[in-house]
Amino acid sequence: MLWVAGIGVARSEGWLGGVAAGIAARLRIDPLIVRGVLVVAALFGLPVIFLYAAAWALLPDVDGRVHVRDLLCRDYQPVQWGILAMAVIGLFPTAPLAGRLFGLGYDGWSALSLISWILGLVLVASLLFLIVRAASRTPARPWRAAGGPGASLALTPPAPPVPLPPGSQDPAALEAWRAQHAAWKEQDQAWRRQQQDVERAARDQLRRERQAEAAVFAAEAAERRRIRRASNPRAGFAFAATMIGLAIITGAAVGLVTGGESLGGALGLLAAALILALGMIVAGAFRRRSGFLAFATVLTLMGGLVAGAFSTLQGFTPGWASISNNRAEHISQPFGDLYLSLNQHDGAPRPIVIEKGSGTTEIYVDAGVELELRATLDTGTAHWTRVEGETATIIDSGIWSFEDRGGESVIVQDISSDRVSATTVQPVTIDQTSGAINVTIYEPVKEDQ
Repeated sequence: MLWVAGIGVARSEGWLGGVAAGIAARLRIDPLIVRGVLVVAALFGLPVIFLYAAAWALLPDVDGRVHVRDLLCRDYQPVQWGILAMAVIGLFPTAPLAGRLFGLGYDGWSALSLISWILGLVLVASLLFLIVRAASRTPARPWRAAGGPGASLALTPPAPPVPLPPGSQDPAALEAWRAQHAAWKEQDQAWRRQQQDVERAARDQLRRERQAEAAVFAAEAAERRRIRRASNPRAGFAFAATMIGLAIITGAAVGLVTGGESLGGALGLLAAALILALGMIVAGAFRRRSGFLAFATVLTLMGGLVAGAFSTLQGFTPGWASISNNRAEHISQPFGDLYLSLNQHDGAPRPIVIEKGSGTTEIYVDAGVELELRATLDTGTAHWTRVEGETATIIDSGIWSFEDRGGESVIVQDISSDRVSATTVQPVTIDQTSGAINVTIYEPVKEDQ
């Protein structure tokens, strides 16, 4: 929280939390520019809503009040529920939506987006626990009445002229009423211009006050940062670069020694985190601070823990995945697209079993490979296509029909190239809930047969 306060950005009065207004006051620009940038970034898939909620919770206001600090001190405020709701909304990724709308090439979940979503969900659950715990220990507060001290009353607009009585035909009275109406209209327009000028002046004054408050807050934050740096100087760049290099070498060596699998990657990240943590200890022993080393250590440690958790789930591949028949595989994929490449080899058959929820399964069959497909698909379609290996020209295509076996839609097909004999038999078993199964058979060019 001290580091966040040292940035020099203070929340101000704005539309929602005052984050955009605080950033605009710090940069001395119009808040509409900041809000427009945030909207554009959100439309292109960046986690702007979640980051905005985090900034709302962590950034102090001009009085130095921080919502997270209030929560940790068991000071419950209704605004904390608004921050939590925004964080929950920010967990829904907008990247797939933007990919479909703008054709950016990504329209599904990836493993990285799933991990980020899970970590964000854990953070929101922790915040919800703290809010409920603080709310249960804090007595309720009465709401502040509107229109308190300092509320200004708007000036009274000029009253319109009294209308003529019904049926009045006096030309002089009618002409006098028209003159009064014209004079009232001019007075009303002048009053409206005066009101606009007053409101514009008030907005300008408020913007100047916000900029002045932000400047004072930034100066105080800079002074605190200067004092902290003077009492605890930063570790040198050479030391930080040395520790980063040692962590990379150690992590790579551990990953290679353990075989480079998912567990090896997790152990490599944890070993790198250990080296970085030792660097933090050495820097602290010499009374040096290194925020970059601390950030890199936490990030590497979290990556190692997440990779280790996924490595315990053998064959679990959420989101997009790509495999081949280099070895026997047993894949469990709850959702996402799966790409399977079947190549020729001289060894024994290598069975591949796929347990899949929703999504598309793409199977590419090389020339000389015979695919023995056994698949169950509750709802969806199964297509096959023959293409030229070099030109990708479609030779033939079709749709496989399902057989009802015990209430399940089953596909049993053996398919291979028509131009060369198969030397590799590849069994593939798919148990898929919904989506599509697409099989592409590559045929060699006739001159190459």
